[in-house]
Amino acid sequence: MYSGHTLLTLANIVLILVLLYIFYQSYKEVKSRFTLGLMVFAVVLLVNAVVQCPIFYTLFTVEKQCPFTPYYTVASGFQFIALLILIYLVRE
Repeated sequence: MYSGHTLLTLANIVLILVLLYIFYQSYKEVKSRFTLGLMVFAVVLLVNAVVQCPIFYTLFTVEKQCPFTPYYTVASGFQFIALLILIYLVRE
């Protein structure tokens, strides 16, 4: 379960980076404040995903054991699905 959470969190980080790239490309074309706001929102999501990732947690904290519950895996799974939907909608 712990490795599943790690994989889902890393996948979420990749999807958020894809979203940032899409938003950046759109911002270069349109120069819209709304698109800039979407980029800021994606950066906040990225920071959240990085903080939740067990790999980064064990690298940058004194404690070497990440506090883990199965709910983190469920939350990461829902975030993964939401990011896939968002990428699909943005690409259309």
